[in-house]
Amino acid sequence: MVIKNLRILALSLIIFSLPFMQFILNNVEEINVIVGKSFYFLIFFLFLIIIFFSFIINKLKINIYLVDKLFIITLIFWVFFNHNFLKSLINKFSENNSLISDYSSESSLVILILISILFSIQVLKKNTFLIRFFFIFFSLSFFFILFKILSHEEIKSENLNIYQPQIIFEDKAQIKKNNIYFFILDGMQPLNDFEDFYKINLQNYLLNYEKNEFNYIHNTESLHSSTTYSLSSMFYLDNVSVESKNIPFPVVMRSKIKPDLIYNLDNLGYDFKWIGNFFAYCPKYNLKYCLDKKKEPIIDNYLYINFFRQTPLIQIIINFGHIINFDFNRHFFFKLNDGIGRLIKNIESNKNFIKKPTFYFIHHMSPHWPYITNNDCSYKYFEGKKNYEGYKSAYLCVLKKIENVVNYLKISDPNAFVIFQSDHNWKLSNNDESDHKKIFNLVKLNNCKIEDKINLHNVNLLRLVFSCITGNNPEYLNY
Repeated sequence: MVIKNLRILALSLIIFSLPFMQFILNNVEEINVIVGKSFYFLIFFLFLIIIFFSFIINKLKINIYLVDKLFIITLIFWVFFNHNFLKSLINKFSENNSLISDYSSESSLVILILISILFSIQVLKKNTFLIRFFFIFFSLSFFFILFKILSHEEIKSENLNIYQPQIIFEDKAQIKKNNIYFFILDGMQPLNDFEDFYKINLQNYLLNYEKNEFNYIHNTESLHSSTTYSLSSMFYLDNVSVESKNIPFPVVMRSKIKPDLIYNLDNLGYDFKWIGNFFAYCPKYNLKYCLDKKKEPIIDNYLYINFFRQTPLIQIIINFGHIINFDFNRHFFFKLNDGIGRLIKNIESNKNFIKKPTFYFIHHMSPHWPYITNNDCSYKYFEGKKNYEGYKSAYLCVLKKIENVVNYLKISDPNAFVIFQSDHNWKLSNNDESDHKKIFNLVKLNNCKIEDKINLHNVNLLRLVFSCITGNNPEYLNY
């Protein structure tokens, strides 16, 4: 009996570990970011919750051992982490039935409850065959996921040992270095495309920036149509594709290697400061790069939201929030995704402490979905990803944000290099892949000569800036 109880206890621990291991595997590129004190706290907290409910059930007069009750609770815990998987299956098999598809989340929840009841009844009946099946199934799942995680780590270690950043720009000029502000405006389409689509004339906007020594560079195309690889290329100062072995952004910011951009900045005496967003939250990756220094939290809301996204819990909390009029977008994402606003606030509070020339990297998560700003930059929620009015309002707000920071830097840092670029086009643009690469590109490059024939995407623009401050000839990518 003792051996049987130990076997059930071991199986319970295996089942309990599977959602955490699967989460790591699903986000294996960010394993160094995920596995931290907030993740360990989550494991500890959920373990206590399961123990608590096991003891609650133990108070009921059910003729089974405590370990069996623990097993039931753990099994139900695992079942509910398959909510999204089951929901996607329902959507897949109900493509032609909108009624079923509209209630796929509720249907998934009902099915999971029924499965949990069925499993619980069979365990209470001491169904030996089912328990043996569970032991084989969950043990195989455990070792399979563990193998996938460990094999990825081996490949990652090999890549770390192979890759060496290079000094691309030796400092020949030996002149005073000015600050560089590089703003990524996520999903911002070219100005002329926006004008054509929404029938808005923004020529006065361009004329205003020309007076402030800015140039809007037309016909610019990013190297990629996704954030991850556009910004990866930027940090490696080269074209980083899906097939390459380079560790992609934002994981590379946490890894043991130093990407070429920061390696060259260090060589030129620059500091690097980063303002991120929900997609890439700086304190999760490398605290020393964060302009708004906040220690990695023990309770990481953004990590937990992603973890529980596989369960019905997030949707239940959101629905409950709607009942009590709690707006998650306003309280979680509105300020976090406003990189431009956070920049000005943090420069003001830190300007007496920053002594070195600094490269400011600001990832402003707009006009990308979710659309949560009015055109005057006040808070307003627009439903769904395909919302044309939401994108229009967010775009016009970004133009106002740009105006604010340009006016601020004109007084506080007039000699700085200032770059406003998007990483890719609006996802509701044409389906053509090349159209998805068309980007917004507004720059103030001081005495740098802009060559009309060069596609000044993220990498080439940085190479141009580096050549200007070091006295080198630009080494452009040939695309």
